[in-house]
Amino acid sequence: MKLKSLFLILTIFISNLVIGQSLDDYKYVIIPAKYEFQKTDDQYQLNSLTKFLFEKEGFITHFDNEVMPSEIAKNPCDVLTARVSNTSNMFTTKMVVELINCKNEKVLITKEGRSKEKDYKKGYQEALREAFESVTAQNYNKENTENSKSAIVQSSVQEAKNAVAKAADAVEEAAEEVEVIEATEVEMPEEINEIEVEEIEETMIDSSEDVERTKYDNRDRDDNGTILSVPTEKLLYAQKNRLGYQLVDSSPKIVFILLNSSKKEVYYIKNRSGIFFKEDGKWYAEYYFDGHLMKQEFDVKW
Repeated sequence: MKLKSLFLILTIFISNLVIGQSLDDYKYVIIPAKYEFQKTDDQYQLNSLTKFLFEKEGFITHFDNEVMPSEIAKNPCDVLTARVSNTSNMFTTKMVVELINCKNEKVLITKEGRSKEKDYKKGYQEALREAFESVTAQNYNKENTENSKSAIVQSSVQEAKNAVAKAADAVEEAAEEVEVIEATEVEMPEEINEIEVEEIEETMIDSSEDVERTKYDNRDRDDNGTILSVPTEKLLYAQKNRLGYQLVDSSPKIVFILLNSSKKEVYYIKNRSGIFFKEDGKWYAEYYFDGHLMKQEFDVKW
């Protein structure tokens, strides 16, 4: 058993020493955005760390989900693909890095990096760094280091672009969620060209008890029967939905629900006897409160 273990260790050592000598024949390393054992892209920032470590050695790197430069397309066999294997058990995090060429041959298999760190992110990164010592030991052609510096700058720009794209997607998803919530709160036809004030008032009266109540209380109420107050915060943020907009304050609390009308920049205010409109470049809400006509100016971020 000991002889078999010794033979295995020698085999790995030789593969690092002999096969690894051909690393100078390669210029690029492609890093998967997601390894087989990961649930999400760059989980625990392991892929970003892999990219950083190879660039530190002088390689030019790209994630596999990026648009590749034409030079890679013309010379695919100048490229290596990195694979990171997770051989961890319950007590120890274990990582092995492999470099694969265009013929699917393993040019380099690193030693097994290990970590006893219980925190997943720290443990994975610590084990990866230890495994990467085998790559550093190859003393890769340092003439490529200068080329890699510009590649690092380019990759940083690309990462910034990716971050902006992700942020835009997050905003779009949030807007869709608001639209879904609004659709469940307001059960009305999808297309509303014109809504009379009388129709809005009818939606506020659901039973004879409500009719009796309105004889003595003309104050507007929301869908739950809560009396609506006069808004005090002047800065509002518009969130578009399929019926119009909802205006929220910095809380964020819904201040007005606006329903489209047939006129441009004029909206009906849901659950209030009034309208929201633009006049002389400013936005106003005009509605009745406790029997008095109110007109308030608001700064709206559309």
